[in-house]
Amino acid sequence: MNRQLSYVENRLVVGIKMANQRIFHAACRDIKFKGMGTTIVSGQVVGDKFYIAHVGDSRCYRIRGGGIQQMTRDHSLLEDYKDAKPNMSEEEQRKFPHKNVITRALGMRETVQVDVLAHDIQDQDVFLLCSDGLSGMIEDAKIMELVKGSADLELAVSSLVEAANEAGGTDNVTVLALQCAN
Repeated sequence: MNRQLSYVENRLVVGIKMANQRIFHAACRDIKFKGMGTTIVSGQVVGDKFYIAHVGDSRCYRIRGGGIQQMTRDHSLLEDYKDAKPNMSEEEQRKFPHKNVITRALGMRETVQVDVLAHDIQDQDVFLLCSDGLSGMIEDAKIMELVKGSADLELAVSSLVEAANEAGGTDNVTVLALQCAN
């Protein structure tokens, strides 16, 4: 147990690490599962904070007021490259040949490093957790537009999945949305 993390953060991290061990050991026991892995993003509301834990390129966004913000950092070669070259243009990022290569995933090794964050909640914040099947197919501005333009979150989630599939649907599309209210 990491003593620098809160109880909530430790629970999120330990849960993800346990899932990682199960996936890893399943892949070690059966050759048909060799190389099996996945990414994860999870969240928990406690009081006036939203806790996020993630591994890989599944993301959490926050929609607040008129803006959308990616709350997680993808564990990918592109993000590592952007750290090394901070002035990388949008065009260079789009053309980066290995942008879909992830550097962390569940099941790849016996242990995994989990990033965990805590953010203050404001009334009407929407937290959107999704796989790269959504974020890789739809621009952030379009995600916000579909969420803001929907009558409710259930309809927004359906619209997002539909839009990702219409844009090519090259990967699984998983979306969860949570709106915070007093």
